[in-house]
Amino acid sequence: MIRYALVLLLSLLFRPVAAQPNCLIYPAGSPERAACELYLQALELPQGSIQSQVYFDRVIALCPTFAPAYHEKSVPFLKRGDFLTWKKLIDEAVRLQPDRYLADRGWCRFKFLRDYRGALADITRLQQLTHNQPGQSGDGSYDLRILAALCQRELGDLRAALTTFDACIADNKTQDRVGLYDYLHRGITKLRLHDYAGALADFKLQRTVNGKLAETDYYTALILRQQHQAGALAHMQSARQLWQQGYRLNDPYMSMPDEISLPDIDRFLQQQ
Repeated sequence: MIRYALVLLLSLLFRPVAAQPNCLIYPAGSPERAACELYLQALELPQGSIQSQVYFDRVIALCPTFAPAYHEKSVPFLKRGDFLTWKKLIDEAVRLQPDRYLADRGWCRFKFLRDYRGALADITRLQQLTHNQPGQSGDGSYDLRILAALCQRELGDLRAALTTFDACIADNKTQDRVGLYDYLHRGITKLRLHDYAGALADFKLQRTVNGKLAETDYYTALILRQQHQAGALAHMQSARQLWQQGYRLNDPYMSMPDEISLPDIDRFLQQQ
């Protein structure tokens, strides 16, 4: 598991800004070759600059079916919060090359728009195109099947979510690549189903993957208090300490699924 996490971290650190297409696969002198070569020049420019966006417009003018240009042009709009323009551009990229861009659109729908129904539709379609191996989320944190489970859960279908969690974790477990937060999210799903023993078992597994995570202690404390068992206060105090040390779900852009806040913890402690 540690090796998998390191590989994942390194892949993120050194991942290029955009995938580099091989322009040689297009015939010499074709619009596709010219568009591809111009696209590579555009990638050298600062992302989101007027100059780079003009380059992508020129790529699209040369070859209106060159999907990477639509995708790359869409990214600055997403980061600026212009979701309408982003959606128009990413929709075109998906229309032209669904196997390559459904993952990005689904992940962004989930993360930035909380469009669980749309994200689930994209991931489900991608699973059909990839023999149920849709790949990872844009930030590398999640197997997209885990995201599908989270979508099902947030849409209210807890049983379907649990089935999806189980299938993905079982598949990845055989390859020693269970995700960093998979057991936590499945445990919280069991908590919502009032399967407290199952939730505690998953939180115990979560500690074997990531031993320092405030959310694990926080949700454990909730169950222990609800079940009138000893240890709730100690787990919540641990959650507070871990949270303050930065060992918590955190994302620079948005709140993560099941993320907790310091006021959540303090409210619990004040009630003791």
